[in-house]
Amino acid sequence: MDVLSFNTIADYIKREINHKCGLNLSQTRILLFFYTHNNEILTMGNLAAGLNISLSTLSRQLQQAKTQELITIRRSDSDSSKNVCLNDAGMEKATELAKTLELIKRGLLNQINSDVSSIFLKELLKLSEFTETSDQL
Repeated sequence: MDVLSFNTIADYIKREINHKCGLNLSQTRILLFFYTHNNEILTMGNLAAGLNISLSTLSRQLQQAKTQELITIRRSDSDSSKNVCLNDAGMEKATELAKTLELIKRGLLNQINSDVSSIFLKELLKLSEFTETSDQL
């Protein structure tokens, strides 16, 4: 398997998410981040750090009309920062996204036998953890 194979699979997943949920990649990342962090209210700075993007990039992403329908942004009472979380529509869309991703994963893994898919998932998790830690080196 070469790097282009990973790219082909990633493109397939992005297309499926867009087709089934109507989300682009930045919206997907934001929704999944909040979904996996129990919709914890975060400052924009902490959210940008969690997504590993710049504050200006996050600001542009949050200004997208579709994204604004899914989030709540409020100015902090204690300082000048802005707090962000998903609103009810955002949580509903995040739940839909999680279900869609599970279906996509199952569809992909059905292409290989169950013993191999179990090993593949474990190895893929190792690769993911490696890339997360190597970004910080």
